[in-house]
Amino acid sequence: MANLAALLEKEAGAEIESILSEAQQRASEIVAKAEDDAKTVTAQRERTSQSQSEAARVRAASSAQLEASSMKLRAQHTVVEGVFEAAETELRTLQKDDKRYTPVFSALLDEAVDALGGKAEVAKVIVNPADEKRAKEAAKQHGLEGKVEIDAAVEGGVKLKARSNVTLENSLFDRLRSAREELASEVSKLLGAPSTQPEA
Repeated sequence: MANLAALLEKEAGAEIESILSEAQQRASEIVAKAEDDAKTVTAQRERTSQSQSEAARVRAASSAQLEASSMKLRAQHTVVEGVFEAAETELRTLQKDDKRYTPVFSALLDEAVDALGGKAEVAKVIVNPADEKRAKEAAKQHGLEGKVEIDAAVEGGVKLKARSNVTLENSLFDRLRSAREELASEVSKLLGAPSTQPEA
């Protein structure tokens, strides 16, 4: 019986050893798979984190670029507005200087009369009350006596009414308003020129 017990013990030991060996191998495979899964998850998280970080950097850069563009546009608008305010101020100063303004006024009247087709077509010469005396003198020189009327809405020039009821305004402020969009574009181009930009 001792042999049988020893044989059973030997077989049981071999079976236990086989089970333990298989369990260890299985445990090693599970641990290896878990380590691989952990590495995969970690790599995915790193890629996701890098991707999110890169996306955040791109968003921040885009936002900063938009803000810079907006600031530049606001600055350009402010400068353009300043240029036009200065131009209007200069025109108002010109109007107060008879020596400089009288020839300009006369030239504006000449241009308007020519644009209507000559003095025979002019029914009325409408001017600002401040320009009435100057307008009467200029009208007399053009053979348009008695056709001068006043209107406070006309500023810095003349408004002619033709016999056909067509009206034509030729004033410094009207010209400035007409040229505003083109001039604003030109001023903006000058402000945006590379030579006018400070180095970063």
